[in-house]
Amino acid sequence: MKRGKAENLGTLSTIQGINVPPFVVLRLGMSEDEQTKVICNFLKKNCGKTVAVRSSATQEDSDSASFAGMYATKLRVPATIQNIRIAVEKVRSSGTQKKEVVTHYIEHRGLEFIDSEISVIVQEMIEADVSGVIFSHDLVKPDGYYAVSVSSGIGETIVGGIANGKLVRVVRGVKPGNIKDVWLRKLIVAMKAIERRFRSSSLDVEFAIHNEVLYILQCRPITTTQAEMNQASEAQLLKRIKSVNTSVASRFCGDVIGDMIDINPVELLGTAPTPLDISIFRYLFADRIVERVRRDMGYDPLDIGLLRVVEGKPYASMRATAFSFRPLGISNRIYERMVRVYRDALVKNQALQSRVEFDLYAMSCGEKLERVMQEAQLNDDEKSIVREAFLRIDTGFLQVSKTQAETFDAFATDYEKHTRSMGDASLGDILEHVANGTEMFVRVARLAFYWKNRFEELHPQENLNSLIGGHIRSVNGQLYSDLVACRNGMISRREIIERYGHLRPGQFSVFGESYADDPNTYLFSRMRQVEVAQAKKRTHAFEGTVEFKHVITFMQAREHMKFLFSQSLHLFATKLKHQLAQRGISEYSASRVNWNELSSCLHNSIPLRCSCVEDEPPVLLPDVIVSGLTDLRVITFSEAMPSYITNSIVKARVCVLDQLGVKADVRGALVLLPNADPGYDFLFHSGTVGIITKVGGPASHMCIRAIELQMPACIGCGESVYQKLAAAHSAVLDCGTQQIIVID
Repeated sequence: MKRGKAENLGTLSTIQGINVPPFVVLRLGMSEDEQTKVICNFLKKNCGKTVAVRSSATQEDSDSASFAGMYATKLRVPATIQNIRIAVEKVRSSGTQKKEVVTHYIEHRGLEFIDSEISVIVQEMIEADVSGVIFSHDLVKPDGYYAVSVSSGIGETIVGGIANGKLVRVVRGVKPGNIKDVWLRKLIVAMKAIERRFRSSSLDVEFAIHNEVLYILQCRPITTTQAEMNQASEAQLLKRIKSVNTSVASRFCGDVIGDMIDINPVELLGTAPTPLDISIFRYLFADRIVERVRRDMGYDPLDIGLLRVVEGKPYASMRATAFSFRPLGISNRIYERMVRVYRDALVKNQALQSRVEFDLYAMSCGEKLERVMQEAQLNDDEKSIVREAFLRIDTGFLQVSKTQAETFDAFATDYEKHTRSMGDASLGDILEHVANGTEMFVRVARLAFYWKNRFEELHPQENLNSLIGGHIRSVNGQLYSDLVACRNGMISRREIIERYGHLRPGQFSVFGESYADDPNTYLFSRMRQVEVAQAKKRTHAFEGTVEFKHVITFMQAREHMKFLFSQSLHLFATKLKHQLAQRGISEYSASRVNWNELSSCLHNSIPLRCSCVEDEPPVLLPDVIVSGLTDLRVITFSEAMPSYITNSIVKARVCVLDQLGVKADVRGALVLLPNADPGYDFLFHSGTVGIITKVGGPASHMCIRAIELQMPACIGCGESVYQKLAAAHSAVLDCGTQQIIVID
């Protein structure tokens, strides 16, 4: 497929069943009269009100290069000779205006510079209801899935990086008849026909749908990777997916599992944790401790563990977590009906999975509980039983909170002393000590969240996050104070590392990086500028209420306990690494087994046997799986699904470019952009070390350019992450584990 965009359109037009909007090509060397004649003939045959004017450079959309976003595209151009001629000249001149960028791109791709002049395509404009891009596979490597980025309106919002679009992954081996959505079925059928005609399963195709008719707008090879996935591997993947679908349906009947429900496994472990990390997370939280703590506090859980693992990815069970918040005295029969209400709400809005305690589950007596009981169609007697049970929780938490507030400081002091004395303890004893810390963490976290819920139930019009400003004293504030003291010579750097080196910028992976591994980045990089700026305490009428006092008390306790159990976990990880080194066992090998297997290996000299199946294509998994509804052959992701480019880790200062034309020194910086507009492509040759955009999907020009030039990037990080980064001095972009970490 060595031809350019215009030739590719011509080929597409010959494929039976493929609709290509009528077009003409104004080729290089045509005189003005010749161009005018071609345009006139085109307008006579086509009655559309507007046209699209696109570039067709000699090497554009060829096997060797895409030139994505380097030339202008003019849409909705009025279908008159004068307007089309003006648009044509603007498209042609765009290559000259970006000569420096184009030259850099050509040199990086190892191409020969041919000519800056370009042919131009004039095509009937399709006012799409839905449009997007479909790729034969992931842009980084063939993975057995079609990747479809789709949004309402014209496709330029996606390829121009203005919006993320909805991301749909379709396993390549699926039969179109098994795809429920008609538009997606048509698209897959068309894509298969296009791949057959071009004899390639590595294509990038733009499409539009208007009045239920599918139009193909352009086709080009994926230039970011040359490998293609063979049919045998695709068949193997489809077979595995069918097996996983069957397993999910049988194991989680009637349940919803999510990676951010209640205990938030993805927050603590990341998106691709190792078997060792999952087993330790089970031991420290999910298998016994969370449910045991909640039972001690007056709840009646099922005691079946909260974690579920699908193809190596940990999820939390909605049903198990919902029952872990069932007050004593409510029968299974009644509470199951309430759980169905929770399930229905989560199926309708899967984003609620990260806020089940606050937006989904009833936690105390109030309007939310009344609404849930009404939707569950409980009768009056059943409602009385439920209210009484929740009232007992409310009453019990008053006493539990009073006792815990009085004893927490003593526990924390003793726990920290014990951690310092465990240098010679066995790994098993240290891990048990970590578990004692996580148990207290779970306890004070439950109290903090209970009182937050209670306050918001009683005062729904108040913004609690605003009210607590200045009231909470966290470990972070103490760290800043100590850094100032270090700068002033009152504390040594060594003391800072000893106090805070156990902290981690990301998840609690046993072999993950800690502050002590890179103290200059994580502790001292901004020490000269750091100031102790405690938020001004806001005076308000709620300061003296029981609810507000307990929110402050237990939020502080939660942060303190997280700091302390992280200390003991760091001790465990450090000692584990040392013992592995002594035995000649690699961290990789150790990470592929669970803790029981690794412990037996270390203490009983049992050979370590890990199963490595990484040569198999991985099954892609969504954030939420709804048993009976989710089909893993077709997965739809949320619009904030970011695309991470390369496997690199970048630690750098953050430079915000909130609009085009802003002059800034981006050398050595992690550049933060509002969108993936190709106008920012100067960044690729300006010394930038990484790029993060708020919006923009896998089909955006910026994403394709980043992959082609191997620039570490996160395209489409989402609003919340963007806002945190915009206020940060420096950050870590870890593309390998797909996370962004604010350092300071």
